[in-house]
Amino acid sequence: MSHFSEKVAKYKALMEKGAFLQVIDQYYDETIKQKENNEPSVKGRATLREMEEKNLDGVHAVELEITSMVIDEAQEMVMGEMLVRFHSKKHGWKKLEEAFVQQWKEGKIVYQRFYYHAIEDV
Repeated sequence: MSHFSEKVAKYKALMEKGAFLQVIDQYYDETIKQKENNEPSVKGRATLREMEEKNLDGVHAVELEITSMVIDEAQEMVMGEMLVRFHSKKHGWKKLEEAFVQQWKEGKIVYQRFYYHAIEDV
């Protein structure tokens, strides 16, 4: 297993453990750019961390499983799908199935994009 694949495997393990803030601190580049569907891009690790803290404040629990993942070592790209189930403090259990694409550089995620439809009731 290459150094890049090992790093991505550790990232995946932390995501599935629910250590979302640790993932941001450890794997997001300071200048990361993130895009969700066709929404405007969000820039910067600090901004994304604030957004995640706010999201986590609105839930009792989160379960995340990366159901498929492809690692392109030559281009330092990761693509995959994940299933996110969460217990919203206002709306109960919900689920979200989404695809993602990430561009890594020097061990950090510099760009990621998420593609998904509506959040569903569980």
